[in-house]
Amino acid sequence: MTRFGRVLVLLNLALSLILAAWSFNIYANGIDWTDRKDTKSTPPRMGRFAVNAAKLDELWKGVPAVQKDWLDGRAALAKEEKSLSDERVWYDKEIHYVLVGPAKNKGVFDIAIATQDDPNTGVKKGQVLLDEQGFPQLVPIQDPAGKPLQLQSLAEYNKEEESILNDIEKLVAQHSANIAEANSLTDKIIGDKGKGIRGLQQRINDEQAKNADLLAEIKLVEPQLINTLVEAQLVNRRHAQMERRIAELRRMKVASK
Repeated sequence: MTRFGRVLVLLNLALSLILAAWSFNIYANGIDWTDRKDTKSTPPRMGRFAVNAAKLDELWKGVPAVQKDWLDGRAALAKEEKSLSDERVWYDKEIHYVLVGPAKNKGVFDIAIATQDDPNTGVKKGQVLLDEQGFPQLVPIQDPAGKPLQLQSLAEYNKEEESILNDIEKLVAQHSANIAEANSLTDKIIGDKGKGIRGLQQRINDEQAKNADLLAEIKLVEPQLINTLVEAQLVNRRHAQMERRIAELRRMKVASK
């Protein structure tokens, strides 16, 4: 056998001894993971599983009390969540009624507030009064004088406002048309040089000026008219005299027919 072979044999022997010692140590000092319960030995020997099972049994003794509190809290939480859901439905309904209605001839209601302390129910002054279901009590809205107010929903007021605005828009359009017509009539009355319109007042002034000129001309022509009439009378009188003279001359057969 060569030297190298001897060295390998010695190494194999040393490694085998080390592994054997390690295996014995694990066997002698190993953890017992079984559920063995040896109560006759001193001290009692119990497997790690049995020890943990005993601890677990001891811990489980406190679970029912805690679990009961947890279940009671869970039931109370479910009750509160259901109450919250019901309240949300109720509030959504009331908000929808206030926003959309229809509230005409019905009115929007107000929340009832306690006016004094109630020792029977424990409600203090200023707190919200609740009904049998736990929802706020609703009462008709009143004005400062204590008279009920028939308030409508927001949608109904918006509809009325839209109708009023449409009426106002129509009135504004009619008013604008009336103003335009009034301006047109004013232009016709007083005129507008920029637009080339002679107003009725200017025409009246022009006619009055023409009438004044006509009266002045009549004053000038009137004496001539009188003279003309006098001359016409003289001419007519002379013509009659001439006619009579011609008739005499014809009787005297001096003048021919």
